[in-house]
Amino acid sequence: MTQEPLFREAQRMRQPWIWALLALTSVPVLVFSSVVGLIVILTVAAFIYSIQLNTEVRMDGIYVRFAPIHRSFRRLPFDQIEQVERTEFGLLTYGGIGIRWIPGTVAYMTTLGSGIKIDRENAKSVVIGSQQTSALLETINDMQ
Repeated sequence: MTQEPLFREAQRMRQPWIWALLALTSVPVLVFSSVVGLIVILTVAAFIYSIQLNTEVRMDGIYVRFAPIHRSFRRLPFDQIEQVERTEFGLLTYGGIGIRWIPGTVAYMTTLGSGIKIDRENAKSVVIGSQQTSALLETINDMQ
């Protein structure tokens, strides 16, 4: 039985620059009438369109899922969390959007901006991008 989340947020990659970049890369494909190239562009577009970052706070922890890459939620139990803080990040902080790995940290984000950083005992820190950072942080702080 799954618990009803205390906080839930779903984010998608809908930035205009992503779609403009895909459109620009499709111009040579259309000019040279490359069927294979068009299939590749459409597959990449469908994949980007399907990406969704789901964040939930439940009674037993924080759950994050970067679909379609993650099939199920990744749980961060509250008893393993040392500290949670608001963080701001840009292009240079983690190198872009998506799932980003840097030494000691894994970051999940669909847009640049703000989110939370979760420091855990004996594990990598986790950064979760959010468009509702204040509400997310408040819900987590109420649970700890």
